[in-house]
Amino acid sequence: MTQSEVYKHPHYYALGYRWNTDVECDFIESCLKQYGPPGASKLLDIGCGSGRHLLELAKRNYRMTGVDLSPEMIAYVAEEAKREQRSVTVSVDDLRRLTITGTFDAAFCFMDTFRFLLTNDEIKAHFQAVAKRLAPGGLYLLDFWVPRQWDQVGSEIHQWEQTADDTTVRVFYLQHPETIDPITQTFEDELVFEVQEDGRTQEIRGGRTRTRLILPQEFAVLVEHSGVFELLGTHGEFDLATPFTHDSLSWRMISVLRKR
Repeated sequence: MTQSEVYKHPHYYALGYRWNTDVECDFIESCLKQYGPPGASKLLDIGCGSGRHLLELAKRNYRMTGVDLSPEMIAYVAEEAKREQRSVTVSVDDLRRLTITGTFDAAFCFMDTFRFLLTNDEIKAHFQAVAKRLAPGGLYLLDFWVPRQWDQVGSEIHQWEQTADDTTVRVFYLQHPETIDPITQTFEDELVFEVQEDGRTQEIRGGRTRTRLILPQEFAVLVEHSGVFELLGTHGEFDLATPFTHDSLSWRMISVLRKR
């Protein structure tokens, strides 16, 4: 796994990805109320990025810990927490070999970060590492991209933009179909930022990163064979009332796991 160049620009990343934060945090709270251990309050954000979930949940009085591979992201979150006078704990860590200590009521890994685990062995080891850090009955919430059609595997492009004051960040998520390896179910994708600021435009190309294609039935088997989680449900939106179906599929599948 390589660090995308865009992760070295946490301010632009935070602006580009600020959409839907309230809805996603509402979903986390709904899962805790319906499935989580009583009084759940201590949460772990795996791949916290610029901290949009972590900081919002801290505002809602959860005790937040976040880890990310990017030192720039971690420094940004720490500074934002200080500015907002929020008490959070953040550190550099790798989801493939978590070193964070402590016990948490729930963990979550959003924005497709889970697909950086490229092999079944890495996924199984990750599940076991997360479970060790969860209290009895603790939850693990995660999401990842699922193709709408077979002929789009490795070929989708998504784009959106966000503006604050005089800065606009246009985000492009690109997949490179020529890099597909059907044996390992991996391919290269890339984030590109187009930033308009102070009358100037700059492009920040993230660089290609190899990621894993995981299909829903395959994921259910991986969870079962991990021996540490049960799969409570899958959703096409951040809404417990919307089960995952072909019609509900947006661009990712959101899963709710509970420690056995």
